[in-house]
Amino acid sequence: MKVFVRFLVLVGVIGLLALVFVSLSLNALVKGGIETVGPRILGVPVTLEDVNVTLLSGTSMHAGLTGLTVNNPEGYETSSAVSLPEIRIKVDWNSLLTDTVIVEEVLIVKPAVTFEWSLRGSNLATIHENVKRNTGSGSDDDQEKDAEPEERQEFDKSVHVKKVTVKDAIINVSFVGGQSEVTQLPLPDLELRDIGNPSGGTTFSQASALIFEQIYDAIDKAVMKPGLLLPQGIKQLGKSIGRMGKELLKGLFGE
Repeated sequence: MKVFVRFLVLVGVIGLLALVFVSLSLNALVKGGIETVGPRILGVPVTLEDVNVTLLSGTSMHAGLTGLTVNNPEGYETSSAVSLPEIRIKVDWNSLLTDTVIVEEVLIVKPAVTFEWSLRGSNLATIHENVKRNTGSGSDDDQEKDAEPEERQEFDKSVHVKKVTVKDAIINVSFVGGQSEVTQLPLPDLELRDIGNPSGGTTFSQASALIFEQIYDAIDKAVMKPGLLLPQGIKQLGKSIGRMGKELLKGLFGE
């Protein structure tokens, strides 16, 4: 009897260690996947501080992402394009073994989006063009034909995202570049549903492009709201010119 009890304890310990090992492995896989595939879709560096994957009883798997940062394209001065301190994802565990991954919910909490405008456009518009080019969402699928076969395979996994919620987002608007002069705007909470085809056919990259497209449109409408762009832009431009003038005088007279 004692031998049997010890055997059960040993099996339990081994099972616990296996669960920990699997969780740690999934954490590394998710972090590596986001930092690898993210730049291929967005066309800019993407970093993630931490990820915590939890295997729950039943059919659910939760993933908590912390400190996800989408950097700016080259030529822009603000620190980043998007900073997402917390993302919660709920996935149907059983669907990972099928052709279509079912994401029950994606909750994005308190993201900070920076809209930096310049004479050539904006940082978000540049990323938007990258997404269309890299995922083929802007025209036919010609853009992805030049990708390596193994890269296309990563994008070819079908997905159905049932719900995406963006809460308490802030838009930092910079009309003249730099982080010192920004105007903060609230972004109304967003709720997107049924991204992708439940029966398959919508790839991960295509679903990501659809989500980005809708969030980008909401940001663009908030920033381009009548009565906001011109007065705030003139105000920031005046401050920027004043600051540059002071720096120029300081350089000339050494004071």
